[in-house]
Amino acid sequence: MTKKKNHWLGPILLTIVLIILGIATFAYLTFHPIISFNPADVPPITANPIDANRLFAVSKFRSDDGHDYSVNAWDGETCRSMKHYLNWNQNQVNNQPVRSQPSPDHPNINVYAPFDGTIVDIQQEHTPIGHQVHIASNKNPSYFVILFHIDLLPGLKVGSRVSSGERIATVGPMDGIDVAYEALMMTGKTVYLSIFQYMTPQAFAPYAKLGFRPDDFILSRAQADALGYSCNGEQFVHPMSFYTSGAYMTEGQVSLGKNPYQYLYNQQNQQSY
Repeated sequence: MTKKKNHWLGPILLTIVLIILGIATFAYLTFHPIISFNPADVPPITANPIDANRLFAVSKFRSDDGHDYSVNAWDGETCRSMKHYLNWNQNQVNNQPVRSQPSPDHPNINVYAPFDGTIVDIQQEHTPIGHQVHIASNKNPSYFVILFHIDLLPGLKVGSRVSSGERIATVGPMDGIDVAYEALMMTGKTVYLSIFQYMTPQAFAPYAKLGFRPDDFILSRAQADALGYSCNGEQFVHPMSFYTSGAYMTEGQVSLGKNPYQYLYNQQNQQSY
Protein backbone atom coordinates (compact mmCIF):
# COMPACT_ATOMS: atom_id res chain seq x y z
CA MET A 1 0.00 0.00 0.00
CA THR A 2 1.47 3.35 -1.06
CA LYS A 3 1.39 6.39 1.12
CA LYS A 4 -0.82 9.22 -0.03
CA LYS A 5 1.22 12.22 -1.05
CA ASN A 6 0.43 15.60 0.43
CA HIS A 7 0.20 17.52 -2.84
CA TRP A 8 -1.00 20.60 -0.99
CA LEU A 9 2.11 20.87 1.19
CA GLY A 10 4.39 22.28 -1.50
CA PRO A 11 2.11 25.19 -2.54
CA ILE A 12 1.51 26.12 1.10
CA LEU A 13 5.23 26.20 1.88
CA LEU A 14 5.87 28.21 -1.27
CA THR A 15 3.16 30.69 -0.25
CA ILE A 16 4.68 31.07 3.22
CA VAL A 17 8.14 31.65 1.73
CA LEU A 18 6.78 34.25 -0.68
CA ILE A 19 4.98 36.06 2.14
CA ILE A 20 8.15 36.15 4.24
CA LEU A 21 10.17 37.39 1.28
CA GLY A 22 7.52 40.02 0.56
CA ILE A 23 7.61 41.29 4.13
CA ALA A 24 11.41 41.32 4.14
CA THR A 25 11.52 43.17 0.82
CA PHE A 26 8.99 45.74 2.05
CA ALA A 27 10.99 46.30 5.25
CA TYR A 28 14.24 46.62 3.29
CA LEU A 29 12.86 49.06 0.74
CA THR A 30 10.98 51.08 3.36
CA PHE A 31 13.43 51.26 6.24
CA HIS A 32 16.81 50.51 4.59
CA PRO A 33 18.25 48.42 7.46
CA ILE A 34 21.85 48.99 8.43
CA ILE A 35 24.61 46.42 8.83
CA SER A 36 26.31 48.15 11.77
CA PHE A 37 25.71 51.27 13.82
CA ASN A 38 27.97 54.29 13.41
CA PRO A 39 26.94 57.46 15.30
CA ALA A 40 28.53 59.54 12.55
CA ASP A 41 25.86 58.27 10.14
CA VAL A 42 22.94 59.56 12.23
CA PRO A 43 21.19 62.54 10.57
CA PRO A 44 20.79 65.55 12.87
CA ILE A 45 17.44 66.63 14.24
CA THR A 46 17.12 70.12 12.76
CA ALA A 47 13.69 71.16 14.07
CA ASN A 48 11.62 70.61 17.19
CA PRO A 49 8.82 68.09 16.55
CA ILE A 50 6.40 70.13 18.69
CA ASP A 51 5.89 73.75 19.71
CA ALA A 52 8.63 74.20 22.30
CA ASN A 53 6.72 77.01 23.99
CA ARG A 54 3.84 74.59 24.69
CA LEU A 55 6.03 72.03 26.45
CA PHE A 56 5.86 71.67 30.22
CA ALA A 57 7.46 68.23 30.60
CA VAL A 58 9.75 65.84 28.71
CA SER A 59 10.49 62.27 29.74
CA LYS A 60 14.09 61.14 29.75
CA PHE A 61 15.46 58.60 27.30
CA ARG A 62 15.78 55.26 29.15
CA SER A 63 13.31 56.35 31.86
CA ASP A 64 10.53 54.24 33.36
CA ASP A 65 7.82 56.52 32.00
CA GLY A 66 4.90 55.10 30.06
CA HIS A 67 5.71 51.55 29.05
CA ASP A 68 8.73 49.46 28.18
CA TYR A 69 9.94 50.56 24.74
CA SER A 70 13.08 48.54 24.09
CA VAL A 71 11.98 45.51 22.04
CA ASN A 72 14.89 43.88 20.20
CA ALA A 73 17.33 46.60 21.20
CA TRP A 74 20.54 46.08 19.25
CA ASP A 75 22.72 46.38 22.36
CA GLY A 76 20.60 44.13 24.59
CA GLU A 77 18.97 46.82 26.72
CA THR A 78 15.59 45.87 28.17
CA CYS A 79 12.89 47.25 30.45
CA ARG A 80 13.17 50.97 29.73
CA SER A 81 11.47 53.60 27.63
CA MET A 82 13.86 54.41 24.80
CA LYS A 83 11.83 57.31 23.44
CA HIS A 84 10.56 60.64 24.76
CA TYR A 85 7.13 61.68 25.96
CA LEU A 86 6.54 65.36 25.22
CA ASN A 87 3.89 66.56 27.71
CA TRP A 88 3.03 63.49 29.71
CA ASN A 89 -0.34 61.78 29.36
CA GLN A 90 -3.15 62.01 26.89
CA ASN A 91 -6.33 63.82 27.80
CA GLN A 92 -8.73 61.29 29.33
CA VAL A 93 -12.40 61.00 30.14
CA ASN A 94 -13.48 58.14 32.40
CA ASN A 95 -9.94 56.74 32.16
CA GLN A 96 -10.14 56.52 28.37
CA PRO A 97 -7.95 58.60 26.00
CA VAL A 98 -9.99 61.29 24.24
CA ARG A 99 -8.66 64.02 22.00
CA SER A 100 -8.89 67.35 23.82
CA GLN A 101 -10.59 70.13 21.90
CA PRO A 102 -9.16 73.57 21.17
CA SER A 103 -10.59 76.86 22.35
CA PRO A 104 -9.63 80.49 21.66
CA ASP A 105 -7.52 80.50 24.84
CA HIS A 106 -6.08 77.01 24.29
CA PRO A 107 -5.49 76.26 20.59
CA ASN A 108 -4.20 72.96 19.24
CA ILE A 109 -0.50 72.21 19.55
CA ASN A 110 1.39 72.02 16.27
CA VAL A 111 3.63 69.11 15.27
CA TYR A 112 6.54 69.56 12.87
CA ALA A 113 8.84 67.49 10.69
CA PRO A 114 12.13 67.00 12.61
CA PHE A 115 14.23 67.06 9.42
CA ASP A 116 13.90 66.97 5.65
CA GLY A 117 12.39 63.59 5.03
CA THR A 118 9.74 61.32 3.58
CA ILE A 119 6.73 59.77 5.27
CA VAL A 120 7.37 56.05 4.90
CA ASP A 121 4.68 54.55 7.13
CA ILE A 122 1.43 55.55 8.86
CA GLN A 123 -0.20 53.30 11.43
CA GLN A 124 -3.42 53.60 13.42
CA GLU A 125 -2.74 53.84 17.14
CA HIS A 126 -3.87 50.98 19.38
CA THR A 127 -5.45 53.61 21.60
CA PRO A 128 -7.98 55.49 19.46
CA ILE A 129 -6.04 58.75 19.32
CA GLY A 130 -4.37 59.71 16.06
CA HIS A 131 -1.68 57.85 14.15
CA GLN A 132 1.94 56.79 14.34
CA VAL A 133 3.82 58.50 11.54
CA HIS A 134 7.28 57.33 10.44
CA ILE A 135 9.47 59.95 8.74
CA ALA A 136 12.74 58.78 7.18
CA SER A 137 15.57 61.27 6.80
CA ASN A 138 16.45 62.36 3.29
CA LYS A 139 20.06 62.58 4.42
CA ASN A 140 20.14 58.93 5.45
CA PRO A 141 16.85 57.02 4.97
CA SER A 142 17.99 54.23 7.29
CA TYR A 143 17.14 56.55 10.19
CA PHE A 144 13.57 57.54 10.94
CA VAL A 145 11.58 59.39 13.57
CA ILE A 146 8.23 58.05 14.79
CA LEU A 147 5.66 60.59 15.98
CA PHE A 148 2.93 58.94 18.06
CA HIS A 149 -0.68 60.01 18.66
CA ILE A 150 -0.76 62.81 16.09
CA ASP A 151 -3.48 64.01 13.69
CA LEU A 152 -1.79 64.30 10.32
CA LEU A 153 -2.77 67.28 8.17
CA PRO A 154 -4.96 66.55 5.12
CA GLY A 155 -3.06 65.65 1.97
CA LEU A 156 -0.08 64.07 3.72
CA LYS A 157 0.34 60.35 3.13
CA VAL A 158 2.96 57.64 2.69
CA GLY A 159 5.40 58.96 0.12
CA SER A 160 4.86 62.63 0.99
CA ARG A 161 8.09 64.60 1.26
CA VAL A 162 8.30 67.03 4.17
CA SER A 163 10.72 69.80 5.04
CA SER A 164 12.44 70.40 8.36
CA GLY A 165 10.16 72.51 10.57
CA GLU A 166 7.15 72.08 8.28
CA ARG A 167 3.88 71.82 10.18
CA ILE A 168 2.57 68.33 9.45
CA ALA A 169 0.09 67.59 12.24
CA THR A 170 -1.64 68.77 15.37
CA VAL A 171 -2.69 67.42 18.73
CA GLY A 172 -5.22 68.80 21.16
CA PRO A 173 -4.22 71.52 23.65
CA MET A 174 -4.10 69.06 26.57
CA ASP A 175 -2.48 66.21 24.63
CA GLY A 176 1.07 64.97 24.43
CA ILE A 177 3.03 63.01 21.85
CA ASP A 178 5.74 60.37 21.96
CA VAL A 179 8.84 60.69 19.80
CA ALA A 180 11.19 57.82 18.94
CA TYR A 181 14.32 57.94 16.78
CA GLU A 182 15.34 54.58 15.34
CA ALA A 183 17.12 52.53 12.72
CA LEU A 184 16.58 48.87 11.87
CA MET A 185 19.48 46.46 11.50
CA MET A 186 19.84 43.62 9.04
CA THR A 187 19.75 41.28 12.05
CA GLY A 188 16.22 42.41 12.90
CA LYS A 189 17.41 44.40 15.92
CA THR A 190 16.55 48.06 16.48
CA VAL A 191 18.88 50.95 17.26
CA TYR A 192 17.13 53.37 19.62
CA LEU A 193 18.33 56.97 19.78
CA SER A 194 17.40 60.15 21.62
CA ILE A 195 16.34 63.12 19.48
CA PHE A 196 18.00 65.42 22.02
CA GLN A 197 21.38 63.77 21.56
CA TYR A 198 21.29 64.58 17.85
CA MET A 199 19.63 68.03 17.89
CA THR A 200 21.46 70.87 16.18
CA PRO A 201 22.22 73.88 18.39
CA GLN A 202 19.48 75.80 16.61
CA ALA A 203 16.86 73.11 17.30
CA PHE A 204 18.00 72.82 20.92
CA ALA A 205 18.02 76.60 21.48
CA PRO A 206 14.63 76.77 23.33
CA TYR A 207 15.92 74.26 25.90
CA ALA A 208 19.34 75.87 26.17
CA LYS A 209 17.58 79.16 26.90
CA LEU A 210 16.05 77.48 29.96
CA GLY A 211 19.48 76.30 31.10
CA PHE A 212 19.30 72.69 29.89
CA ARG A 213 21.88 70.57 28.11
CA PRO A 214 21.09 67.60 25.84
CA ASP A 215 22.32 65.17 28.52
CA ASP A 216 19.66 66.47 30.90
CA PHE A 217 17.08 64.61 28.80
CA ILE A 218 18.99 61.32 28.66
CA LEU A 219 19.78 58.65 31.21
CA SER A 220 22.90 56.66 30.41
CA ARG A 221 22.67 52.91 30.21
CA ALA A 222 24.57 52.65 33.50
CA GLN A 223 22.16 55.08 35.19
CA ALA A 224 19.11 53.17 33.95
CA ASP A 225 20.65 49.87 35.06
CA ALA A 226 21.34 51.31 38.51
CA LEU A 227 17.70 52.39 38.90
CA GLY A 228 16.70 48.74 38.68
CA TYR A 229 13.45 49.00 36.74
CA SER A 230 11.11 46.05 36.85
CA CYS A 231 8.73 45.13 34.03
CA ASN A 232 5.69 42.91 33.82
CA GLY A 233 5.38 42.34 30.11
CA GLU A 234 5.31 45.77 28.49
CA GLN A 235 4.39 47.59 31.70
CA PHE A 236 6.70 48.99 34.35
CA VAL A 237 6.08 47.77 37.88
CA HIS A 238 5.56 50.45 40.56
CA PRO A 239 7.20 53.48 38.93
CA MET A 240 8.21 56.04 41.53
CA SER A 241 6.52 59.44 41.33
CA PHE A 242 6.61 62.80 42.99
CA TYR A 243 4.85 66.11 42.70
CA THR A 244 6.70 69.07 41.24
CA SER A 245 5.97 72.32 39.43
CA GLY A 246 2.24 71.86 39.86
CA ALA A 247 2.12 68.53 38.02
CA TYR A 248 2.54 64.90 38.96
CA MET A 249 5.73 63.66 37.38
CA THR A 250 8.01 60.66 37.62
CA GLU A 251 11.73 60.68 38.36
CA GLY A 252 12.35 60.12 34.68
CA GLN A 253 10.87 63.47 33.64
CA VAL A 254 12.27 66.94 33.18
CA SER A 255 9.97 69.80 34.13
CA LEU A 256 10.08 72.75 31.75
CA GLY A 257 7.40 74.70 33.60
CA LYS A 258 4.09 74.44 35.35
CA ASN A 259 1.44 72.28 33.69
CA PRO A 260 -1.09 74.86 32.44
CA TYR A 261 -3.83 72.22 32.33
CA GLN A 262 -3.40 70.76 35.81
CA TYR A 263 -6.61 72.36 37.07
CA LEU A 264 -8.57 70.96 34.13
CA TYR A 265 -6.97 67.54 34.59
CA ASN A 266 -8.03 67.52 38.22
CA GLN A 267 -11.55 68.54 37.26
CA GLN A 268 -11.71 65.51 34.98
CA ASN A 269 -10.68 63.25 37.90
CA GLN A 270 -7.53 62.09 36.16
CA GLN A 271 -3.86 62.03 36.96
CA SER A 272 -1.28 63.64 34.72
CA TYR A 273 1.69 61.51 35.63
